[in-house]
Amino acid sequence: MDAFFEFATEFADGERWKLLRSEGWDDFVERLAHAVGDLPARRRQALMMLLFVLMEEVASPEEVRAWLDEHDITTDAGVDELIRWLRQLRRDRAG
Repeated sequence: MDAFFEFATEFADGERWKLLRSEGWDDFVERLAHAVGDLPARRRQALMMLLFVLMEEVASPEEVRAWLDEHDITTDAGVDELIRWLRQLRRDRAG
């Protein structure tokens, strides 16, 4: 499984990430840093946007998971669609 898809689905697993299948916070941070550094720029952008949307509670993990289940984010077009959706969510919920 590619790192982008793996992290995106982990962020949306509804468990507030349980340190994202890591052995504590330090392991999570190291794992994320290595994975993100290897991703193409657009996928890094989508992953960071997704993380902030969840942290800011613009969307719940359940909402994100439902969206991910209905879309293919393994393609460049799917990543672009995710970015558009996240931008629209922030606009809609910002007021």
